[in-house]
Amino acid sequence: MRSAGLMLAAVAAALVALTVHLGRGLAFPPAVGAQPVPYGELVGVAMAVPAGAVVLFARPRNPIGWLLLAFAVFGTAQDAAAVYAVRAEARPEERLPGASLAYSLGVSLWVPAFAQLILLLVFYPSGRPQAAWWCWVNRTTVGSTALVTAALAMTPQQPRDRVWGEGPVLELPASWATALSLGGALLLAGAAVLVLGGALVRTWRSRAPERQQLLWLLISVALLLSVSFVPPWDWLFPIALGLIPCAVAVGVLWYRLLGIELIVRRTLLYGGLTALVLCLYAGVTAVLSAALPTGPVPAVAGAAVVATLLAPARDRFQRVVDRAVYGARNDPLRPFHRLGTEVSAVSAATVDVLPTVVAAVAAAVRAPYAAVVTAEGTLLAATGTVRAPTVVRPLTIARTHLADLVVCPADEDGLTAADAQIVDALTVPVSLIVHAQRLNVELVAARERAVGAALAERDRIRHDLHDGLGPSLSGVALGLEAVLEAVRTARTARMTRTTRTSGADGDVPPGTADVNRQVEELVGRLRAEVGRAVEDVRRIIDALRPSALERQDLVSALQERAAAITDRTGRRLTITVEATAPLPQLPLPVETAAYRIADEALTNVVRHARATRCVVSLSTSADSSTSTSSSIDAALTVEVRDNGRGPSSPSRGNDGVGLVSMRRRAEELGGTFRITADVGGNVVTARLPLDTSQ
Repeated sequence: MRSAGLMLAAVAAALVALTVHLGRGLAFPPAVGAQPVPYGELVGVAMAVPAGAVVLFARPRNPIGWLLLAFAVFGTAQDAAAVYAVRAEARPEERLPGASLAYSLGVSLWVPAFAQLILLLVFYPSGRPQAAWWCWVNRTTVGSTALVTAALAMTPQQPRDRVWGEGPVLELPASWATALSLGGALLLAGAAVLVLGGALVRTWRSRAPERQQLLWLLISVALLLSVSFVPPWDWLFPIALGLIPCAVAVGVLWYRLLGIELIVRRTLLYGGLTALVLCLYAGVTAVLSAALPTGPVPAVAGAAVVATLLAPARDRFQRVVDRAVYGARNDPLRPFHRLGTEVSAVSAATVDVLPTVVAAVAAAVRAPYAAVVTAEGTLLAATGTVRAPTVVRPLTIARTHLADLVVCPADEDGLTAADAQIVDALTVPVSLIVHAQRLNVELVAARERAVGAALAERDRIRHDLHDGLGPSLSGVALGLEAVLEAVRTARTARMTRTTRTSGADGDVPPGTADVNRQVEELVGRLRAEVGRAVEDVRRIIDALRPSALERQDLVSALQERAAAITDRTGRRLTITVEATAPLPQLPLPVETAAYRIADEALTNVVRHARATRCVVSLSTSADSSTSTSSSIDAALTVEVRDNGRGPSSPSRGNDGVGLVSMRRRAEELGGTFRITADVGGNVVTARLPLDTSQ
């Protein structure tokens, strides 16, 4: 396959030389405005020969190299055939055979050359289509290309084309030729548009370096299409034509596509050594031949000098080539500096730095693939495409095997000595980074467990206070109230009996009235203390931050609560939570109060409003109406609107719930609260200042 590719390259080069040879001495009349030999176009097409040969020699089974060489062969064959037809027409005395066939080829072979560019966009840069259905596009391209080529080759000659030759080898009727060329052109144009659109989509979706490779080729193709249909820009056509193989060469060499570094390295090394040996041998032989005109001494001396200097020269020249191909290897701190720079450039918000680490390791040794794999076989991070062979280096900390660093050498023969030393040296900082990454993951998990435990403990305390201590204190308060009432009733009864009776039997024992009064005062004080304790417990319960706000923001927490209430009511009540704009970072007291007020309002809607629809609106605003200064106070407005017909809040008598609870929460933050009701439903509005320091 490599031999066949080299033969194609040789054919294209021979066609270039033949075109120049045939065009000698030919010239069109000035009115034509062109010349028989398009030297600019010829150079642009010929640039595809070295690019295609290098790619094909590196990967003979990859279609990219073959497409480039086919583009060069069709393009140079068209120019050669066109010039041949012109020469046969201009120099009849030379009696050149096949002039009509040359004319037909000269006016039609540009179509298959253009088709190679369409196919190149399908296969570039991986060498295979992205999906199976692209094969149908390729078949449509090939079929329509054959149709248009045949139609152009057999189209009757126009008067303006007389200078290009005597005419086609076989002429079709004009209507037939037009129909064939138009139908094939439409199919070919449709395939071209589809291929260009697919290439744009692949460019948008792909990542580096494939995106850069596609961009180079797409820009050159776009420039070629632009200048092809604008007559004043005809002089740019050869430049745009030559940019396409240059774009492929840049994508192949710069981004190390197809493992081309090995070919470039060996070509530079052995080609340079061959040139050096020839120059050295020729120089020594020439100098000695001047001193000793006869005898084998000059040749023997030249061979001896070459043999003596070949080994050290090869080593030095290989280091120069390695520096040019793989980068500097004499600076041992460069890979460490690059690794540190890449890791330091990672954003603080990025949790996983391992992708950056493996990319830096791969760049340090120009490896096509690098990865970090755990001891259990889990892939932590990777870059590039894996291929054989691979080199594995264990990553250990304190004799603990953390993971493995996997590297694919740039050279199929394995890592060079310098690359192996760099990889071995990089395992230490990479091990530390992997260890730090693992500690970071464990820290995040521990933090999540701590937050979960805190939330669970907070819920337990809330439930204990609400269901245990609160009711107990309330029961004690009720008991003391009953004792106080019993003491008052007993005292009243004794006083009544004393008034109705007389004599010693009705006298109250001395000190009894004072004792009753003291008991009543003591029970009253205990009742007041227990009441204050109940209020404290309720305040503690109210101050506990809802667990929903620990996991998400205010809007999401209310949406979750609204969904739960909707499901609980059997979807009899539909609740919508909306925010007029993204809410800023809210202070914790404001966020908690807003959630509690909205939750209490929704609970009251379910219990009392007999509504079917409810809307919770959250908005932030700047209101200066309540400020005596020129400053503007920002506030969060919570509005709960329902379409119920009954009151959406209980009476004021229920202390800590309903209207009193919501009003107290708003007023504690310096805000306002109001509730209105009309024929359309009930509206609960709370305005909470965002500046809680006032």
